[in-house]
Amino acid sequence: MRVSFAIFFSLYMMIYGGIHAYVYFRLRSAIGRGWKWTAFFVLLSLFMMMASRVLWIFDLGHVPLLRTMLSYSGYMWMAFIFLLFTAFVFLDLLRLLVWLIDLILSARFGDLLASPKLRAWIALGFAVFVTSYGWFEARAVRPVHLTIATDKLPQGVDRLRVAQITDVHLGWIIQEERLDRMLEVVRAARPDLLVSTGDLVDGDMEAREAEAALFRGLNLPLGIYAVTGNHEYYAGVEQAVAFKERSGMQVLRNEALRVGGIIIAGVDDPTARRFGYELKPEHEVLAPLPENRFVLLLKHQPAVDPESVGYFDLQLSGHTHRGQIWPFYWATRMVYEYRPWLRALAPSVRGGEAYASGPRRESQVYVSSGTGTWGPPIRFLSPPEVTIVDIVRK
Repeated sequence: MRVSFAIFFSLYMMIYGGIHAYVYFRLRSAIGRGWKWTAFFVLLSLFMMMASRVLWIFDLGHVPLLRTMLSYSGYMWMAFIFLLFTAFVFLDLLRLLVWLIDLILSARFGDLLASPKLRAWIALGFAVFVTSYGWFEARAVRPVHLTIATDKLPQGVDRLRVAQITDVHLGWIIQEERLDRMLEVVRAARPDLLVSTGDLVDGDMEAREAEAALFRGLNLPLGIYAVTGNHEYYAGVEQAVAFKERSGMQVLRNEALRVGGIIIAGVDDPTARRFGYELKPEHEVLAPLPENRFVLLLKHQPAVDPESVGYFDLQLSGHTHRGQIWPFYWATRMVYEYRPWLRALAPSVRGGEAYASGPRRESQVYVSSGTGTWGPPIRFLSPPEVTIVDIVRK
């Protein structure tokens, strides 16, 4: 693991450092050379680049104020510098396009382009606006409603309401106050049960009783159910699972159980293999389940196992955050929505539902945009959600 971390850290420094260098040269072309502002930018960049990484290397739990300050400063800067980089790249591509048009048409459209200084102000304004707006978007958790009709509810059960949270990332940025905002949406929906589809935990939660008490205070009729995500393993899966159980959750690890007339199945995140855990094949968990009951599959990553299609009615997933900050949205689409088998399942889905015919039942998939944030505590064009699923009698 140390070798893989060293490789990842080296790549991180190369890519993140390259972004800073690109921004520096664009700013220098606008304001000119000068050792004072150059030294300031270099020192500030190095500090911000290392701030978030220090949290990976050192346990600063005994100095929570320092850890919180490093978290906010490092990750907010990460969002700001990425957005500034994106703006400069867009402006440079626009300049290149105009240059090609001038070259082909012998025109002089390039004379209409803004000066380097004005381009720098445009880029800075864009980055400041989106970072500021994204702070508020990330805190505006909204309910997203889905209705799934089925003929597999038992007599006497006409509707079962399931609330889904995912990718909350409780840690040193998202704590009790932010979690309470999210759970307020859950309380308002009055669900029968709550499910958490991974990445609830993104740090050491052994001493975090306030957050656990918020979950216990929900007092839902059918309880709370959870599965692991990749960040639970990064944070330490044993303490993450212990926190969930302390919060009143039943953690499903490659198993299924009957709840309120339906069957809820949950599988561990594939990241488990990297940490030496064995995973039971997903279809082996699902295949023995009865056909006449609605099967709700909880799975963190929105990858659909072809062998499992037809053995579940609805899969709830998260993981992608829908990019969290545009234009990362397009990267998540390429990874998770355009694989051939997934395109067949979800030909026209916007962050959401997918359909497929299987050997025993129609399988559907919903991919939530996530409830919290990872890294920068902002979202842009990817509002956070609590998914409210009504399973109703057909």
